[in-house]
Parts: sequence; structure tokens; C-alpha cells
Amino acid sequence: MFEKLRTIYRRLKLGKEFKHQYNCHPSFNLERGSTSCIVQWNNQPIATIPYAGQLQNSFKDSCFIIASGPSLAEVDLKMIDKFDTVSLNCAIKKFKEVSINPTHCIIVDHRIFDTQWACVEASILSGANCFFSYDGLSRICERDPTLFNRGKIYLIESISRKFGMPRPGKIECIEIFKKDSKVYIDETLPELCRSVGFSSNLNRGLFSGKTVATWATQLTVALGYQQMFIIGMDLGGTGKKHFYADNHNKTPDFMRDYEPHIRVCFEQVKRASLAEGFKVYNLSKDSTLPHAIISKITMEEALALASKAPQ
Repeated sequence: MFEKLRTIYRRLKLGKEFKHQYNCHPSFNLERGSTSCIVQWNNQPIATIPYAGQLQNSFKDSCFIIASGPSLAEVDLKMIDKFDTVSLNCAIKKFKEVSINPTHCIIVDHRIFDTQWACVEASILSGANCFFSYDGLSRICERDPTLFNRGKIYLIESISRKFGMPRPGKIECIEIFKKDSKVYIDETLPELCRSVGFSSNLNRGLFSGKTVATWATQLTVALGYQQMFIIGMDLGGTGKKHFYADNHNKTPDFMRDYEPHIRVCFEQVKRASLAEGFKVYNLSKDSTLPHAIISKITMEEALALASKAPQ
């Protein structure tokens, strides 16, 4: 009861401008610096975490983005072992099945930290660059803060929801985004400008877009990759569950969120790719996202394209 009352009091104290921090534990705090932030728990510093922007343009060539849709079950990840990879949410389970490690991991949904803790641990212990939300950092503080010293963890943030900063208004966001050549939004949908779009400016932040796949696509471009191949991004096109099944594997929100959030985010990916020259491909042939937005190709075609780039 005390914890519940403390949470209610904290939310009232934060107010609506800081609503994005409601899911964080009351004992959690971040002290922001220029290149990193200090994680605090009960007013005591316990870790220094660099911002994702510290890895901006640190990579090149090709990268395979591994989502956790049903079609991933049919994929042999050993086929892409020589290429850089990104594990999304619980796709790390697939990596563990074949005893290989991803180059990067990204988990931004607090529900994964709440119900799939083993995936968080496995991601950190894999040695990958792990990109976590501040909600995730708060969960690590609660469950096992020793993990901060056992992996390579980076803070990745939404373009309009940063810890310790009030959420900007829509008009303010539109004016800021117009001045940033690395940010693309659909100006016909100004009401969605704070969550739907494309950004490859990690210091500015990324658009949430209702699925971790949109985060990962923006992230890989920001990291410097020029060819991205997305595996397992079915978005409800092949069924309602992930490639794995357990008691925590609830029905995804893809069918509800696809229109317009996910669709428009990937339309901005296409727009950015035409302007900047990077390529994004979808290897899920039955994905809800159509070929006209993100080209659908086979694994064989992806391997041929990826092999052309020097590794």
C-alpha cells in the first residue's frame, strides 16, 4: 500500500509534462551529462551509461535486423553469422538456440523488462551493444543492478520523451524537426508528429512508431549501416504471436497500431532512404507492410546483396 501511495504522489508531483516517466520506479533517477548519464537509485549513483549517440556513424556496410515475428521460426541465423545483426526484444532467444551472439540488442518496451526478464539478461550477457530505454534502466535497478557492469549498455530515447525533460508540444516539435535534415515527418499528420516519423539523429532521439522495428531501423541507419535486412517483421501478417510461445507471449498490438503509426513510420523510412541513399529490405514475404513501402526480398537475395559490400 505504501509503494502504491508513493507512486501516486510521485505522478502528481511530476505532472502531465513528465507523464512519460510514470512507469519508472520512484527510487530511480538519471543525472544527465553531455555524453552520458549517471543512473541513481535512492539518491545514490550506481552506474554511468553513455547515450546511444556515442556510437553514431561507428559502423558501415550491411546489418540484419532480427524481429520476433512468427516467420523467424523458419530462419537459420547461422546463415548470417558473418554479418552484423540487431536482436529486437526477445529475438535473442533465437540467437541462443544456435549459440551465436548479436552485434547489437534493442529493448524499448517496458513490458519485456517486466515479463521476459531472461531476454534482458541474455541480451546484456551476450556482449552486444544493448540499447535500452530509461524504463528499462529503471527495471535493471530494481531487479539486478550488477548487470550494469556486465555488459555494454546505452540509453536510447524517444525524440519527444526524454528523461528529466518536459515533453514538448506538437507545434514546438514541428518547428524543431523542420530544422533537422536527419528528421522526417508526415506534415499532413501533425497530430502524430511526436511519435511517427524517421530520425537518424540519435542525439535528437528516435520516433517510437508503436513497434521496436521502427526504432531498430532508425538506429541502424544512425549507426552508419547502408543496407538493412529485416527478418521476422510480420506485423500480424502471418499470425498474432511471436516465433516463441510461453505464458507471457500475449497477442501483439500490430493490427491495432499498424494504421497509421507503423505504416507512416515506414513511409518516412522510404522517404529518407531515397534522399540519403541507404537501403532497407523486408524478408518477411507475408508481412502486413507492403512491398511498395519497403521492398520484400528473399533470404538468398539478401545474402547476395550483403556479400557485395566489403565486410
